[in-house]
Amino acid sequence: MIRANIFEIKRFGINDGDGIRTVLFVKGCPLRCQWCHNPEGISPDIHLWNVRAQCVGCGSCIAACPRNALAADSRGIRIDETRCNLCGDCIRACPTGAMKPDAVSMSVDEAVAEILRDEVFFGENGGVTLSGGECTASPEFSLAVLKACRDRGIHTAIETSMYAPEKVMRDFADNTDSIIADIKILDAQKHKDATGVDNALILRNFEWLARSGKDILIRIPLIPGYTADEENIADIAAYIAGVNKQTPVELINFNPMCTGKYESLRREFISNTRLAPYPRGEMEKYARIVKDHGLSVKF
Repeated sequence: MIRANIFEIKRFGINDGDGIRTVLFVKGCPLRCQWCHNPEGISPDIHLWNVRAQCVGCGSCIAACPRNALAADSRGIRIDETRCNLCGDCIRACPTGAMKPDAVSMSVDEAVAEILRDEVFFGENGGVTLSGGECTASPEFSLAVLKACRDRGIHTAIETSMYAPEKVMRDFADNTDSIIADIKILDAQKHKDATGVDNALILRNFEWLARSGKDILIRIPLIPGYTADEENIADIAAYIAGVNKQTPVELINFNPMCTGKYESLRREFISNTRLAPYPRGEMEKYARIVKDHGLSVKF
């Protein structure tokens, strides 16, 4: 049975494609973006985590753990993943729900059943979006879910980095109504430094998609210190225009709300002097750069 680990199901999503959408976040990603907004989705495996904002420090989880995998310190509950076997005793003992797995394993049929719960709300424009992590990193599962939804007449979309084997990317294009894809940094070395991978494969996939007539939207996330500088935005815009000027672009404003996840996972978020969304005037400045290359842009 084909399965994948799903770390979130977002219902009534309005920022992940047209209309009202149900968004499945599939665990596992080949990129290691230093600003990742879903750090719990990077690993394909299920892990235990402590949601610090919900933890009252009662110690019930520590007392319940049969493998001594939990301890308390100034940052909350420390989890020794070399000892934890996900038995669930701490989860059952926690009175506030602060202890939980970071995902659930789902079959294709289970995932489709979750999506169909919302089918009545999709209307003409809504549907399902597969996100992540990186949904193309679990191609058997993701493609099966997309095909099942399309067979029922549900509009399908994916959010992707486009870092996938070319055949896999084409399989998704053939089974998806809309593709929402990132181009983060155009310079190859800067891209590798920031994400852990070269962008050559991403750009090859984009060029094929943009010239194939597929419904594709390119998003540029604005990350201070990484992607949000005028030269990078201009380079990306010039590149997109050189491939296909009909490709629409969306600028995604920086959102620091993921910092709580990093606290729970005991990881450091990017250390920039600016950890706030860009004001409208600055967003308009970046949008003008894109428009100057003859592209349509929204933010």
